[in-house]
Amino acid sequence: MTYHYLPREEYESYKLERILKQLEYIVQREENRHEMDEHLTFSMQNLLKDEIIPMLEEELNYDPTPDTAYDFFHQ
Repeated sequence: MTYHYLPREEYESYKLERILKQLEYIVQREENRHEMDEHLTFSMQNLLKDEIIPMLEEELNYDPTPDTAYDFFHQ
């Protein structure tokens, strides 16, 4: 397959950030729907809200900088 343009390289972390935004938007949409019109089960919504989204945010916002000088010198 030949491209008429060069495919743009993208960092995997940017892809994950986009996925995270989509997941947050999905949860928001589901919360706005009536209970009978929801597409996701209640357990799936809770799984996304309480576990998956916070874990992704934690990984994407990870900062390896030590909090104190003690942490830096005593690792």
